[in-house]
Amino acid sequence: MKKYRKMVYLFLILVIAILGIMLYDKVSKANSKDGKEKTFSEVKFLENKLVDLLNQMNHIETRNYNVSVSEISKQAKEQKSQTSSSSQSNSSSDSSSESGGSSGGGNSSGSEASENESNQNNQKFSLKSTGVLTNSNEINWEYIKGEIEILYASLPTITLDLYQLDVSQEDVLGFNKEFDLLTVAIKEENKQKTLNLLSKIYEYIPKFTDKATDEELDKIIAQAKSNLFKAYSKLDAKNWSEISNDIRQTVESYSKLMTNTNISGSKQYSISKAYVMLNELQNAVNVQDEAVFLIKYKNILEEMNNL
Repeated sequence: MKKYRKMVYLFLILVIAILGIMLYDKVSKANSKDGKEKTFSEVKFLENKLVDLLNQMNHIETRNYNVSVSEISKQAKEQKSQTSSSSQSNSSSDSSSESGGSSGGGNSSGSEASENESNQNNQKFSLKSTGVLTNSNEINWEYIKGEIEILYASLPTITLDLYQLDVSQEDVLGFNKEFDLLTVAIKEENKQKTLNLLSKIYEYIPKFTDKATDEELDKIIAQAKSNLFKAYSKLDAKNWSEISNDIRQTVESYSKLMTNTNISGSKQYSISKAYVMLNELQNAVNVQDEAVFLIKYKNILEEMNNL
């Protein structure tokens, strides 16, 4: 009997141990998955900020129009004020004749409403074209400096999460070092130096993406963009031979999507379209015209964003 009880106890201990191991493994995998997803969202945030800064160097907007807000001219305000005053006077006269006058509180309320309406109507909203050929050449350095300072607040958290995914210390430290150099270049408002460093910093994004996700689409797109930004960063220097080589590498890295059977069929059209556009970008290199290159570059980014 004692022997039987001992065997039961041992069996129960074994079952509890197995269940404990299974539970621990399940929790560990869940935590690992959550940590991976969190880090991937941080890498995407970082990537979007870097792309925005790269595009700011040449006023590239991945949409065709922005809403522009401007103040109405003084003359227009005065004309509007006179029209409004005349309208209010007529309205007041009609109201007085109908009701035999109104209380002072009512006049005050009407005056406040008129003032609020006037403040709201002092601004004019319009659609402003954001095409390559219609943009100005002046870089908004104040905006760029502000964005860099905002990014600094996020870097410590991103750094810690990258270490949790076993990203190499060399890559993480290298990224942070280049980021400091980028800040100096932006402080100096040096466009070419800023472009070079932004492109160099973006080279870390494919490495981080490789650790943060299992999706091949995201990994291939990140690498293709990295090569594309190398070409883009050399545009002002007009180093067309190197730009041509970078575009060739972009096409080679992106072409992996054309033969990948694990990617959703619904995305195949956009993948094929972007592939054609990348090959067409080589023609802009042959023409050696910056505007033609930027127009095609902008359209390629928009298409890649659809993926």
